[in-house]
Amino acid sequence: MTPEGLMNLVLLGIGILALGILVTALTSEQRALTRVLGVVFALVAGIVLLYAGVGLIVWGATARITLTEITAIKTKLTLQADMLSGLFLSLIALLSIPSALHSFAYLEHPHYRQESLIRYYPMFMLFLLAMVGVVVAWDLLTFLVFWEVMTLASYVLVAYERSKPENLRAALKYFILTHIGALCLLVAAVILWVQGGSFEFETVFATIEKLAKTRPILLHVILALMFIGFATKAALFPFGDWLPDAHPAAPSPISAMLSGVMIKLGIYGFLRFFVWLLPTAAFPFAYDWSYVFGIFGVVSAVLGGAAATVTYDAKVLLAYSSIAQSGFITLGIGAGMFLFSQDLPLANIAMAGAFFHIVGDALVKALLFLNAGSMLYATGSRKFADLGGLLEAMPQTAGTAFVGSMAIAGFPPLTAFVSKWLILQALLFSKSIPVTFSGVGMLLASIFSILYSVKFFAASFLIKPMRSGNLEVPSTMRLAQLILTLLVIAVGLFPGAVLKWMSWIISDASMFAGAEEKLAGIWQWAWVQPITGAFSPLVLVGMFFVVSIFALIAVGTERQPRKAPIWLGGELVKLEHLGGHPQGVPLREELLQRAYPRAPVPRWRPPEWFTKLLDPEAWMYRPVITGGTWVSDLLRRAHTGVPHLYIAWQIIGAVIIALIVWLMFRK
Repeated sequence: MTPEGLMNLVLLGIGILALGILVTALTSEQRALTRVLGVVFALVAGIVLLYAGVGLIVWGATARITLTEITAIKTKLTLQADMLSGLFLSLIALLSIPSALHSFAYLEHPHYRQESLIRYYPMFMLFLLAMVGVVVAWDLLTFLVFWEVMTLASYVLVAYERSKPENLRAALKYFILTHIGALCLLVAAVILWVQGGSFEFETVFATIEKLAKTRPILLHVILALMFIGFATKAALFPFGDWLPDAHPAAPSPISAMLSGVMIKLGIYGFLRFFVWLLPTAAFPFAYDWSYVFGIFGVVSAVLGGAAATVTYDAKVLLAYSSIAQSGFITLGIGAGMFLFSQDLPLANIAMAGAFFHIVGDALVKALLFLNAGSMLYATGSRKFADLGGLLEAMPQTAGTAFVGSMAIAGFPPLTAFVSKWLILQALLFSKSIPVTFSGVGMLLASIFSILYSVKFFAASFLIKPMRSGNLEVPSTMRLAQLILTLLVIAVGLFPGAVLKWMSWIISDASMFAGAEEKLAGIWQWAWVQPITGAFSPLVLVGMFFVVSIFALIAVGTERQPRKAPIWLGGELVKLEHLGGHPQGVPLREELLQRAYPRAPVPRWRPPEWFTKLLDPEAWMYRPVITGGTWVSDLLRRAHTGVPHLYIAWQIIGAVIIALIVWLMFRK
């Protein structure tokens, strides 16, 4: 298909969504009809946009259309779809279908039946339309308009359940924090317009190139504002403080879209401006900002993962996990930008891992949020203390949740293993000490991923005695989960095709031109080969089945299963404790002391300075904990949840930014 034909498909998808907004709004009083129409419009628009997105990648097409021209600001409002747009169009379309299917029965739960559908399906369609507009906008003005519409539509969806004050407060917090990020983007756009005279991306490109030579400090200010704006949407720490509040408030299908797609558009902003645009115009600045990406990526991955391991709520756990996974992606992007001038093959591998993680995490996170929604639908609770023992009562949901949990943990041969394998190789084989050290941080964050993924599944479906009866969710909800599960398995087992597409997209960026050839060895059918990134998921699966067969032969099948009390590492536990503790098991300090008893102290007492020298807890661990506790307490006091205080901070921040801009432009 021609590029013009693909752009027409994008416009057709936008038109279908616009029609869906109107139709579902008019029929919202008839719940059954509106639910059917919502699924139909999302399905048709999703298929059209998916075909367009895949076509843009496969055919390497770039198509542009000018909507109108505003002569007063010398800007043409333009839409352009290229290979990078195609990737995110595909994700938006791919996840909108199971989210709509899951919503069909989910909204008929008594928990939501009193809420009007006019605030759901029309806003859902508007949300999808705005996200499509963001990835095809080709001038800053159009980009910011769609960005704002996306934020407003998602705000209404987060606040869908208006009967709970905590939901409204979470939605307001989301509204304020994301608009602070949007304000940063607006200020950056205005500065670029003042310096260049137009919002068009071509003019922005020339303006950045000029500022790199004449006003480098101003360019760094612009890039800082853009980074804050995109990092807020991408939920990087500490900018993503809205996410753990917004997810529990939003309906689960919306949570799937928020974490699966919307926060990935913050990553899209990073890629579009810091990888596609900045290196060509001013490569040294891209190299400088790679440090920022790496630092925030590691911190988000570690702290987000650590927070996920100690939460009591299934959806809050997944929200913190989203912060951690955004950290992984950002770290991969930063490593690619940093290694570009030092080791191009490793830079390509890091960037390929980041792109693969975008796709894999979008599918897995959407699946797990739908699983959390199914558990809420069946039990009426998201708290781990109220869950547990659902394996036999919800076997299909449990099966899909098991796949999602193992995928996000990074177990081979599922999605996160592929991307982490690639990013870790690029980091650990780098000759740069900071990059290698960040790889150690990523390993720590990966351990947290295993902990919270196992906790999510075990605390939800195991631990407690199995529940009786059938609690399985309706067929449309199971179908939505099954679609995503099959995609997660397929992408993990056959990453070659996905990585091939990723190599085409990456090579479209000027700094990674020719990456397609250098990434050719990433995936192999028959062996695992380090440094080049090559490995074979099918070989790993084959080895697993061979070992399983030998294990079955050794154990035999004649023995009858033996029933025994619940066993947790040899520790007998009361049932009421299970699932309620942050770790999912009653892990206490005294238990650790019994498991790791202290060695007897010798009678000879060494000098005090010698004792302190041999005790790193006194001179290293405790000061770090004390300082971290002080910083955490400061951040906790800053996020009071009082809307008036957030508004005051926003006004103060706007005044400070305006003062900075005035000082920069004053004669």
